[in-house]
Amino acid sequence: MSVDDASADAGTPPASAVRLPPPRPTPLYAFLSTRLLRLEAWLQSHGGTRLRRGIQAFWALLLAVGVLLLVGPVINEPLSFDDITSSAGEATDTWIARSFDADYRFSRDDDGRLTVEVEERITAFFPDDVDESAVERVIATQYEGHDLRPELRGATLDGAPIEPVTRTSPTRSTYTVESGERLRGDHEVVLRYALHDVAYPTEDPSSRQAYQLLRWDVFGPEWSHGVTDSALTLTVPRELAAAYARQPSSGIAWLLVGGSTTLSPDTETADAVVYRVTNDQSLPPYASFWFAFRFEAGVFAMPEPSALFWVQAAGPFVPLALLAVTVLFALAARRVAWADARGRAWFVMQEAPRRGATAGADARLWRARRTSALIDALVAYRSEPSNTAARRHLVRVARRTGRLGDLPRALTAYRASPAWRAQFTEGLRRVPRGFVRDAFIGAALGLTVVQWGLVRQLSYQVPLSVYWWPVAVVAVSTALAAVVLAIALTARPLTHDGALAEEHLRGQRRFLEQTSAIERTPLRDPLLPYVAMFARPARARRLITGLLEREGVSRQVADDPHFVTAGRLAIRVSAVVAVIAALVLSIATTAGTRHALDQYAVLDDIAGEYGVFVSDVDIEATLTRGEGGHARVEVVETLVAAVGENLRAIPQVTRAWRDQVDGHDQGLVVDAILVDGVEAPFEQSRVRGHALVQTRFADDWPGDHEIEIRYTLTDAASALRTGDGRQDRVQWTALLPWWESSWQGIDVEPERLRMAIGMSTDLADALRPDSGWLAELAHRRDRSPEAFGVPSEVRGEAVFSFDERADDEYEPGSLWPNGAQFGGAQLTFPAGTFTGPSEAEWGWYAAWQMLPWLLSPLLALVVLVLSAVGAVSGADRLARRGKTRDLVRWVPLALTVAQLPLLFWATVDAYSEDPLLLVMFASLGVSAVAAWVVVVKTRHTPAPVAAPPARRRRARR
Repeated sequence: MSVDDASADAGTPPASAVRLPPPRPTPLYAFLSTRLLRLEAWLQSHGGTRLRRGIQAFWALLLAVGVLLLVGPVINEPLSFDDITSSAGEATDTWIARSFDADYRFSRDDDGRLTVEVEERITAFFPDDVDESAVERVIATQYEGHDLRPELRGATLDGAPIEPVTRTSPTRSTYTVESGERLRGDHEVVLRYALHDVAYPTEDPSSRQAYQLLRWDVFGPEWSHGVTDSALTLTVPRELAAAYARQPSSGIAWLLVGGSTTLSPDTETADAVVYRVTNDQSLPPYASFWFAFRFEAGVFAMPEPSALFWVQAAGPFVPLALLAVTVLFALAARRVAWADARGRAWFVMQEAPRRGATAGADARLWRARRTSALIDALVAYRSEPSNTAARRHLVRVARRTGRLGDLPRALTAYRASPAWRAQFTEGLRRVPRGFVRDAFIGAALGLTVVQWGLVRQLSYQVPLSVYWWPVAVVAVSTALAAVVLAIALTARPLTHDGALAEEHLRGQRRFLEQTSAIERTPLRDPLLPYVAMFARPARARRLITGLLEREGVSRQVADDPHFVTAGRLAIRVSAVVAVIAALVLSIATTAGTRHALDQYAVLDDIAGEYGVFVSDVDIEATLTRGEGGHARVEVVETLVAAVGENLRAIPQVTRAWRDQVDGHDQGLVVDAILVDGVEAPFEQSRVRGHALVQTRFADDWPGDHEIEIRYTLTDAASALRTGDGRQDRVQWTALLPWWESSWQGIDVEPERLRMAIGMSTDLADALRPDSGWLAELAHRRDRSPEAFGVPSEVRGEAVFSFDERADDEYEPGSLWPNGAQFGGAQLTFPAGTFTGPSEAEWGWYAAWQMLPWLLSPLLALVVLVLSAVGAVSGADRLARRGKTRDLVRWVPLALTVAQLPLLFWATVDAYSEDPLLLVMFASLGVSAVAAWVVVVKTRHTPAPVAAPPARRRRARR
C-alpha cells in the first residue's frame, strides 16, 4: 500500500495492521502547550501582520535596551579616584560653604520606628565669576533597603521663608532653594527636613555582635562643594542613649585620608544627651562628614524592605527566571504544539519503498541522523559501482559511521543534503511560524542581552572578582537562551503527509525484520540502504563494512586519513587533559616550594586584628609526655599592650600560629585568654592553613592592659628521616615572620621579647645536637637552628630561655627573631621518644615537597622519548595520519604547554639564584625544542601540483 491510496480506507485498518499508541505528553507539557495554542489562536484572531510586527518591535526594543545597558553609559556610576581628586581644583566653579552646621535630633515614634529631625544651616559664598541663583541639597531616600520617606519641613534664604523646589528620583530627593536672581557673596540658607528608618540591622565584623547601626553622612550622597568650617550637633533621648551597643563615633574622610573620634557628651539633661562635633579644617568637594550610633538589637522596629530593594535584589535574576520559564514552554511546544502530525494511527507491512521516494530523503524523514551519510554513500555507490571516488567514499564513511568522532560530520551531512530540503518542497515537513515562535526567538535574544547588560552595570557596583554569582547567572542565562533558540529554530515537525510517509517506513521496517533482511542482503540490493537506516549506527557500520570486506571493496581503498578513530581521539583528549590537569594543579594547590606565609598574609582581612599594640612579650612553654606518650607543649604568652580607640572595628586580641609541621597536625587548642586577669570570650578557627584565635569584645576597651594567652599543642611531635636515620621532632612555632607588624602602633612597638621552653631533665638529656631556637626564614626553611646554650634548672626542670631587647636586634649573637624569621624552638629526639609520630606522614610531605623539582623534568623526559620515537620513525609512516603520528605530534606539544602553569606554580616565590629556576626553565626549553622538531617533522606537506604545459604559439604563415 502506498501513501497515495492509504487514505481510501483510513478508518478501517486491515486485520494485519499494527496500531500506533497516541503520544501521551506529561500533564505539565500538555498544560503549557494548551496555553500556547490558545495564545496563538487568540493573537491570530485579534490581529494579523500589524500585530505581529508590533510584537516583534517590542522584542527589538528589549534587545536595544540590553545593548544600551551593555555598551552605553553606566547608570549611577560611582565617582572614580580621578573624578574626586580633579574636583578639588574645581571647587571655586560653584558656591563654597563657609560654614555648614547640622542639627540632628533622634526620636522613636509610637510604633518603635526611628525618626530623625534635621536642620541644616549653610553659609554659602558665591564668587563673582559663578553664575548661580540657587542652593541645592541632595538627600538619600533609599538606604540599606529602607525607604527613608523624607519630609520637607521648611526652608529660609537670608531669613526669608521660601518654598524649595523638590525633585525626586528612585534613590534621591533634591531640594533647590531658588532665589530667582543671580547670587553673589554670602547667603544664609536654612533647610529643615525629617528622615525615617535610617538605622538598619547589621553585625560587628570583629565581635560578631548583632546591633542596629545608624551611620550617616551629613553632606549626603553628592556634595560637590568645598567647606571651610563644619559642625554637627546630635541630640539623643535618654532611653536611646541607654541602649548603646557601642559608644557613638564621628569622623571626616576624603578618599584615603580621614580621622575619627569617640563622641563624648557635650551637655546632658534629664531627657537627652547632646553631642557636639566641630571641624575647622577646610574640606574639598566630595568629602565625608559622618557619625555612627550602634544600638542594641531590637531597639527600633525595622520596616519591610522597600520596593526598590526588591527590584535591585531580584532584578539581575529576572531575565534568568524568565528564560527558565521560556525553556519549559519551548520544550512543551516542541513536544506537543510542534509535534509531528498524526497519520492513520496504524501501519501495515510494506515490501517496497514509497513511490517516488529516495533512500536519502527517507533517511531524513526517519531522522536517521547518524546513518544518513552512510545511506547517501550507498545510494551513490549503487548508482555507479565502477566509480572509484564513490567506492572510496563509501568505504571511508562506512568505517566511521556510529563512532563518536563522526558525530559532527554526520549531523552536518544530515542537514546539508538536498534531500533534507526536498522534504519541505514535497510538503512532508513544515516550519512552525507564528506569534509564539517569534516570542521564543525574541525572548532568547532580548532577555540574554539584557542579562549581559545588567551584569555589566552591576560590575561597577559589585567587584566580580569577589562575587562570582553575576558571572554564573550570565553563563546559565546564555545556556538557557541557546536551548530556546535551538528548539525554536530547529523544530521541523512532520505534516500529515509526512506522518503517512513515516508510517510507510514503519511498515517497511517491519517487513525487513520479518524477513531477516539484515542477514542476507547483498551489497547491491536496493533495500540495503533501508536495512542500514533501520539499524543502530554501530550495527549498520558492522553490516556495511562486512559486506565491503566480503566483496573485496575495502581492500581497494586505503583508510581515511581525516577520520579520527577512537584511539586517535583518546590520544588527543589525553593531551588536552594533561594541560587541564596542570592548570588545576597550579590553581587549586600550593607548591611545596612556595614561601611560608607571614603575619601580614595570615591576618589579611581579619577584622579587629589592628589596634592592640604590644610593647613587652613573654612566651613560656613546657614540653611533657602526655597521656599515651604523646608530646605535649603547654604555652603561656603574656603581653603588655596598649589598646587603641576610635577604630572602625573593635580591637581584638588576635593570634595566629603555624600548627602543621612536616605534614603533621600538632593539635593546637587555645585554653584561655585573660585580660587583666579576667577571662575574655574568644573564638578559635583556621585561616590560610594556620590556627587562629580572636577575642570577641563587644565594646571598645582602650588603655593599657596585660593579656595572657594559654594554648596547648596536644600532639607536638612529628616523624622525619634524615641522613642520620629516623627521628622525632618537636617544632614549636611561637611567632610568624614579621610578627611585629600587627603589634606596632604610632607610639608603641615590641621592645622586649623573652622566650623559654622547659622540660624534664631526661628529655633535655635526650636532645640531639641539631636542636635549638628557630632560625628558619619564610624563604629558607633549611636554616639550622641556633644552639640553645646551657639550660637553667627551675623546679627540677631544664629550662632553655633568652631575653632580648629590640635595640640589640642587630648585635652579634642576638636571638631576636627579625624580619622574615620564625620565632620558636626545634627539639629533635631519637626515634621512639614519643608516641604518635608517623613516618607515612613524613613520606607524603617529603614527596609533595619534591614534586615541583621532579614533575617538569619527568614531563620533559616523556617529551624527549616521544620525540625520539618520532625521529626514528620513517617519514612515510609519519606522513600518514594515524595513532603514531598523533602520539608523537600532539602529546609532546601538550606536555610542553602543561609545563607553563607548572613553572609559575613552582617558581612564583623563587629568587633569581634559586636552582629551581634552572631546573624548570631547562625542562621547558628542552621540551619546546623537541616538540618543535617533531611538529615540523610530522607536518603534512601537500603533494606538489604539476604546472600546466606551456601553450605553443601557432606560427604565422
